Amino acid sequence: MHDGTTYQQLKQMILEGNLAPGDALVERSLAARLRVSRTPIRATIVRLQKEGLVRVIEGKGAFVAACSVEDMIEIYQIREGLEPVAARLSCAFIKPEDLETFEQALRRCRAKPSEGEKDPDAWRALGRDFHNLFIRASGNKRLIDALEAVQDQIELFRGLGRTLNARPLTVAAIDEHLEILAALKARAPARAEKAVRLHIQNGLKSRLKLFHRTS
Repeated sequence: MHDGTTYQQLKQMILEGNLAPGDALVERSLAARLRVSRTPIRATIVRLQKEGLVRVIEGKGAFVAACSVEDMIEIYQIREGLEPVAARLSCAFIKPEDLETFEQALRRCRAKPSEGEKDPDAWRALGRDFHNLFIRASGNKRLIDALEAVQDQIELFRGLGRTLNARPLTVAAIDEHLEILAALKARAPARAEKAVRLHIQNGLKSRLKLFHRTS
């Protein structure tokens, strides 16, 4: 198996919560699990350490990086500062046809929220792709680059619900996404900016509750 494939697989296991914060990354067991030698596992751990997803403790080994409340707040502050601006800017460029697939998927989730709860990974992917759509449609390269630089940390917190056994999908979250979509569709910059800011603020509140409930 190519080293790049090993990297993607292990990274995805962390981001999706299959490997929880604090879990030890034992080369031998990971190599057996992914059916590779220990060499690409070792190289992947080094790479993920540089990206902030893995922490190496001298004399103890490598572990999935723990997510502190401070880490979460900082990431959400970055999102709250940048994503609403991206939504506002994207209103001038986003194509209605690019929104159709997301509108259909969100309305299906709204009609049957329980279906989304059965497949939390699909819901997280839908949210990620929707946010990335209007971020990239903003046309602001520096803003896009800034958000892409923290994309892995954002994904880590999106997957936190599984790690903490929380329900990843709520009607309120679906409605928030539908409001963002409606604002983008109407090309209403102020409305889109407000909707994204409220959504991110509510996301932080819900995740802080998870932390406090499990601490």
